[in-house]
Amino acid sequence: MITASHTHAPIERLPKAVEESDLIEEYSHVIKEAREKLRISQQDLAFKAKEKLTVIQKIEIGKMSPTMRLSKELEHILRVRLLVPREELDLPSPPRRASQAPVATLGDVALVRHKEDIDD
Repeated sequence: MITASHTHAPIERLPKAVEESDLIEEYSHVIKEAREKLRISQQDLAFKAKEKLTVIQKIEIGKMSPTMRLSKELEHILRVRLLVPREELDLPSPPRRASQAPVATLGDVALVRHKEDIDD
């Protein structure tokens, strides 16, 4: 039982972080600037993040996005924020879309179909 609960807790936390977070748009600039500020070479950063040098280079020039694992690792090493909760990005627009499209479209279609079924 101790093993199950011990194993279960980290598994619960990781998917939430992965599912509910998105990479910031300026990730490449933030990573490069933070690395230079800490005076760490790309090679050292790659070593600390347990990643290949080419991966760090591609990320810094914006040709590649870091994985969630690497994003978390870079946040820790460079003391920066690369992952933002998805709620902060999604909340402003979906409520508007959700209240307009489904209410008008689904409501109208459901009423029309229901009336046609009754009339026939």
